[in-house]
Amino acid sequence: MRRMWSLLAVASLGVMSLAWTQENAPKTDAPQEGAYTLRVNVKEGEVYKYKLTMDIDFGGQLVVFSATIVNKVLKVDSEGNYTMESAQENGMVKFGDQEMPAPASPATKITYRPNGSVLKVEGEGDRMAGTFGNYHFPDKPVKVGDKWEQEVKPSEQAPKIKSTYEVVGTEKIGDYETVKIKVSGKSDSETQPMSFDGHVWVDIKTGMAVRTVMTIKGLPAEGAPMPIDGTLKMELVK
Repeated sequence: MRRMWSLLAVASLGVMSLAWTQENAPKTDAPQEGAYTLRVNVKEGEVYKYKLTMDIDFGGQLVVFSATIVNKVLKVDSEGNYTMESAQENGMVKFGDQEMPAPASPATKITYRPNGSVLKVEGEGDRMAGTFGNYHFPDKPVKVGDKWEQEVKPSEQAPKIKSTYEVVGTEKIGDYETVKIKVSGKSDSETQPMSFDGHVWVDIKTGMAVRTVMTIKGLPAEGAPMPIDGTLKMELVK
């Protein structure tokens, strides 16, 4: 059970990471008015902290998991590839009126290309990070109304996951100008069914998620007796 709470934090990082794709992204030859080029633009030493809350249906009982997720940029090379360390702090689990600390998940280091695709994963969260962290930003600008799809098979053992995306608007959240993306996806497996849908708000300047609201069904978590259903919310609090 303790292992499950650790992995939930790792899974949340993956859900937060959008599965953008270059091959199926809308094709636009040049930036148009109201079009946005999404690309990760971070600097070494920057820290991005997120407030995470997951409302989980655990056998018909509501369980609330909360934590602070800390992402630190360790390195940015000359090609723009960047290494980010992700760790959990202040994890808490609430069952009804009972509340207890959740064990911290091991830190996970992931090296990405500037378009978000994964080069290398280090840490005990490898399997979950590999499942959700394989993504690319489109190489062309996107605008409101653009839609695209992606299909990923994270590993030989994992089912294929097909995701669909739509740019639904722009919104200012605090100091951040964001693009709001509608996201939905599901696996193609009858034995490992999983689905998710919701929205992600992406900072136009840095390419980092500012807010994520996602409903998840059938999320596998090591240590849990059954796949998990619930709602995930993450907010950048830096």
